[in-house]
Amino acid sequence: MKNKKLFILSMLFVLMTFTIFSSTKVYAYEWTDEEVKMTKTKWEADKLYTISNIYVTKNIDTKRVVESISKYLIWEGSFPKEDKANDIYMEFGEYISDSDSIVLSPHLGYNQPVFNKMIKPKVIESYDSKAEYLIATTNYDQVLIIIDGNTYKDNLGDIVNNLLTKEKEYLIPPTFYQPYKYAAKEDGSISYTRYKDKNNDIYQTVCKYLVGFNLTKESTQTNHEDNVDDPSIYGGNDEVQIDDTPTEKEVNQNQTLKIVGIVISSILSVVGIYLIYLLIKKIYRIMKG
Repeated sequence: MKNKKLFILSMLFVLMTFTIFSSTKVYAYEWTDEEVKMTKTKWEADKLYTISNIYVTKNIDTKRVVESISKYLIWEGSFPKEDKANDIYMEFGEYISDSDSIVLSPHLGYNQPVFNKMIKPKVIESYDSKAEYLIATTNYDQVLIIIDGNTYKDNLGDIVNNLLTKEKEYLIPPTFYQPYKYAAKEDGSISYTRYKDKNNDIYQTVCKYLVGFNLTKESTQTNHEDNVDDPSIYGGNDEVQIDDTPTEKEVNQNQTLKIVGIVISSILSVVGIYLIYLLIKKIYRIMKG
């Protein structure tokens, strides 16, 4: 009788394990042609937008990093914009009365007013407890991430997705995908994805990825006249070489992962059905005596 109970408990454990694995999302949602046609954007191509929210992990040197990436903090449509010849750039400053806050002064063209914007970055938990990064967003679906390459070398899209789904509710959440090696290059990289909000509207959103080094508070500071031209914030310096692999390879990589995910999911489903059959059969025999 003891062996029979042990067997039942073992089979229940197997069933629970299968349920956990089968419920895990192993590939991104496949948008239909009709949904693609319905996709909208919150931005307009010829309009300028500025970063309005900044999230940082606890060890990031926020002020130094924000100053270093200031040329990516103004966007025109779905691309970062800096045009100093036409007085379009972001000016950085510190807020004396609050050491945790910074001041951004967006210059949006000649004869345009400059309104200082005080931002207090929100400190968040690291995605994997090791990665150190800064994520900045607008209210119009533009996202920017810069990660310390000394602390993380995996898919940057996972980090962005993790933050967005915590900050907002979705029917279908964003699924950004950008491997580290494609982002760790001069001027970074960009990718797009879709999401469906809680009102059932479908939007496209965009993310700019940058990789830096020694971006934490305890890391060695490097003195240079112009931070935005420092190759170390892009993913390469004397010790770390810039990867010039074209980002177009990401599409094939993503497709391969989706296919593998579908195959794994199918195998798990078949195995799970068979295990359930065996469990029901065994319980029936035990109950029958």
